[in-house]
Amino acid sequence: MSGWVRMKPAAVYPLDEAEPYCRSEASRRLVRAYLAWRGAETGAIPRKNGLDLPRLGPVMEHMVLSAVSKPDKCLYRLAGEEMKARIGMNPVGRNYYDFVPPERVEQARRAMNMVIDTPCGFRAEIDQRYSDGRSRRIECLGLPLASDDPTVDGFILFSDCEIGRAEPGLRQGMLLGAQVVRRELIDIGFGVDERFEDVIAAPSV
Repeated sequence: MSGWVRMKPAAVYPLDEAEPYCRSEASRRLVRAYLAWRGAETGAIPRKNGLDLPRLGPVMEHMVLSAVSKPDKCLYRLAGEEMKARIGMNPVGRNYYDFVPPERVEQARRAMNMVIDTPCGFRAEIDQRYSDGRSRRIECLGLPLASDDPTVDGFILFSDCEIGRAEPGLRQGMLLGAQVVRRELIDIGFGVDERFEDVIAAPSV
């Protein structure tokens, strides 16, 4: 894979220690809500159909829900209004893997499958490029939800929020591309896959 390099997770930590690592209020609220949902389920993975989404309050506009059906589907089921406005489109119904460069598709699938199979969570920082030439760094924190749908292996609820974002209403055109620059794994009680590696574009020299 010329032009691409592998990157190990930068950190591993338990869910109840995740909040200080978060760089957005959306991610912090998701961590707190997930801990409460797990407590109500006596430690089991929260079920998608039993979620108390109002607990997330105003940060719902930054939330994304994806349905993973192995081996090749990660469909957007829900996308918050702020997220849709930022990327310049509504991804609901689309397959996330269709937006991933061919060189990274295998690793993208492995990352999503890891979340529902281990199960575990992750926090990633992602540089996104837009059609007006600008870029933004996004924080994405994903946690698994159990599925009652026989066609879905598991769901992932994400926060998806710009780090230090501009005032609401300032848009940058269509999303053109994205690059993971940091990933941390979150142990929700079942361990993590310490063999996991991202595939990222090699730095320019």
